[in-house]
Amino acid sequence: MLNFLSQANQKQIVGIALNPGIGLEIAILDKSNSTVVNYGRKKVDYNFSTREIQDYVQFKTALVELMDLMKIQPKSLAYLVLPNVYFDFLEVPVAVTNTEIKTAILSKAEEFYIFKREEPISGWCQIASYENTSQKKIAYSSFQKSAIEELKEILSDVGLQLTGIETSYSATLRGLYLTGQIDDVILENSPWTAMIVGTNSYALLQMEGKNLLDYSEVPIAIRSFSTEEAYQAIVSSSAQLINNHNINALYIISQTDDICAEVLKHQMQFDKEIHAIDSNKFSKKPLLEVVSTIDYSQVNSMTLSVLGAAHIKSNFDIILNVLADDPNASMGVYFTANILGTPVDITNDLVLKVSIMLSVIFFVIFGGIALICATIDSKEQEKIAELSSKLQKVNAEILSETDGKSKQEIDISTIIDEIAAMNVSAINFYDSIATDIPKNVWLTQYYNTTGDKIVVRGVAQSIIDIYEYYKNLRIVSPKSDIKLTELKVITEDLPQENKYLSDIAINKDTERLYSFEIANTQIQYETAQKDKNVRGKNANAPQQIDYLQPLQENENEIIIKTPLNNIENTSGMKPAK
Repeated sequence: MLNFLSQANQKQIVGIALNPGIGLEIAILDKSNSTVVNYGRKKVDYNFSTREIQDYVQFKTALVELMDLMKIQPKSLAYLVLPNVYFDFLEVPVAVTNTEIKTAILSKAEEFYIFKREEPISGWCQIASYENTSQKKIAYSSFQKSAIEELKEILSDVGLQLTGIETSYSATLRGLYLTGQIDDVILENSPWTAMIVGTNSYALLQMEGKNLLDYSEVPIAIRSFSTEEAYQAIVSSSAQLINNHNINALYIISQTDDICAEVLKHQMQFDKEIHAIDSNKFSKKPLLEVVSTIDYSQVNSMTLSVLGAAHIKSNFDIILNVLADDPNASMGVYFTANILGTPVDITNDLVLKVSIMLSVIFFVIFGGIALICATIDSKEQEKIAELSSKLQKVNAEILSETDGKSKQEIDISTIIDEIAAMNVSAINFYDSIATDIPKNVWLTQYYNTTGDKIVVRGVAQSIIDIYEYYKNLRIVSPKSDIKLTELKVITEDLPQENKYLSDIAINKDTERLYSFEIANTQIQYETAQKDKNVRGKNANAPQQIDYLQPLQENENEIIIKTPLNNIENTSGMKPAK
């Protein structure tokens, strides 16, 4: 939302600061380039005894004149900085609430003499605390409530929208940060001290980077001393206070015409880096570039506190706004957005309201979605319960049907062992094909059904070789009932077209070729009627076994056809050409 708002016209803050000896200042900044768009100043008296504006009519008159001269539009946002009345620290437990913090601040502030007759109003913020992790340190500033109410009414009458009122001490630190003069100590997070010299006192703010650690204020009637005595009084009284802290840099800020920060710098008993900043008649140039002003003679003495008032939205988080809890005067985001043709000021209060509204909308939407999902889930659970009930009924019916019957358990290991045992014979017979075939024996057919039913056909050059192969089969499967079921001489009856048998080198005059069958089952085989051009005496005799087929067909039986050319020739003889 803030990214969207950044595209709108950013509303300028009218920074207003009252400083004794300087008067009432107004500055308007261009935050994009850190320049002063407009600056003006008028004389306004301040009462140091009562620590408030001497004449509120004078203050209002000066404010109206400055607004007219600087052409400040009505309803502009304004932030007011006043001279410090009461500044202090408070340590409270980490878990304490804001309400309890306000009560504790009120109780402590009432001890100050100003607030013994006036009710205080305070602004506070949490600062760094390195001593006790169970406690948090609070810096706060208090003003007279009656004076704050008077100022709120004045700014409302002149047409300004007051967004905050703050002490000059914290505003001065913020202005110092804006000018970039403390960038080095902040970057290094090193310890440093700001000395703010006023007309009747000076304050020492002990810092570490951006963190405020300690504060002390020393009243001193500077105008009751001669010039040299005033400098010596500040040097001698501050030496011990400054040396109590091991700091790397000292920033002297003079806001009175009676003390020159540059002169005081050279008299200080401090051997570290010292920076001098004059917001008085001794200043030679303005703290920031000024685009427009009603009187250029006043620009050089512009104070850091008015810059801090005009730039409260910075990365320097020490802000002690006494109106922070006022819904009609919050610091806000300070944007003006054009919504449906109407300019709308975007403040913290508005952002908070919109955020709450969006949270409610999201809660309603997601709550509705969650309710719908819960309803759907409930219906699905009902369906699951209904199906589970039906399943239980079916299981009950099954149990009733099988009541009294013994349940059989299946042992998968036993099944595997049985299957393996049934295939032992088959595996052994398969092994014999590769390893147990003698020389001069060639297998032409192999048939095996369930593993123990086998038919092997082949040819051999000697009966001894056939018998040797028969013994090998008996060895690999001793429990089988295989027999030599057929043995015949086929030397003269070799089929002419069977080039595999005809390629066997054999002398028909001295050598013979036998066909044989070893089996423990009966099979039948089909024959093919050959052409007239055949070898042998009987043209109707089977010439070639195309395939074997069992007498009783079984769809689970396996026929393995082994062509002669795929069987290893173990005889060592080369085929005849």
